[in-house]
Amino acid sequence: MEKKNIILTEDHVIVRNGLKVLIEKLGPYTVTGEYNNGLELTKDYPFSPVPDLIILDLDMPQMDGAAVVKWMHEQKVTTPVLLLTLNDDEEQIIRLFHLGVRGYLHKNCSSETMKKAIEEIIQTGYYHDELFGKAMMAHSAPARQEDKTIEQLTERELQFLKLVCHEDEYTYSQIADIMEVGRRTVDNFRESIFDKFGIKSKTGLVLFAIKQGIIQV
Repeated sequence: MEKKNIILTEDHVIVRNGLKVLIEKLGPYTVTGEYNNGLELTKDYPFSPVPDLIILDLDMPQMDGAAVVKWMHEQKVTTPVLLLTLNDDEEQIIRLFHLGVRGYLHKNCSSETMKKAIEEIIQTGYYHDELFGKAMMAHSAPARQEDKTIEQLTERELQFLKLVCHEDEYTYSQIADIMEVGRRTVDNFRESIFDKFGIKSKTGLVLFAIKQGIIQV
């Protein structure tokens, strides 16, 4: 099996060395580039060999993961990014997904979770533990199946979903004002979509919308 090239950017050398050993044991992967921070990574562009995945620490000195993702977006670098973070700031994670991040992992995750994340990003383009646990969300699903999935949304649920994903990052209260309904009604829209598709968070809603083509990134 052809090995996949992975770039690893992590400012703690001991952590990075451990991750490299782990990643290369998880499957047909080779770490072809290692960087202490985002600035080092950007200076080495264009990459050789071309990576299949960039694993990026969110919190780094000089140029952090968020700044790297923005730089990649501006430079139209299309290599998928898997973020490693201790940060549970969902709003920031959603902003980074809009800029092209394809998955994120908490640094306390298990090796099996990391293996799954790498495999799914390389094979399907995205990783999210809520979204990709569902067979209906498979990247290879026929278009008619995706249409069937979208048809399960009511017109108002679809409107709500588009507002959740809006670049202005509306709060649920602001969405209620825009839709001219009470906050409880907005909560009902959210819970209905959660129940229909097994989603558990606002990040999951955004990923669902991206996968279904409801919004473009």
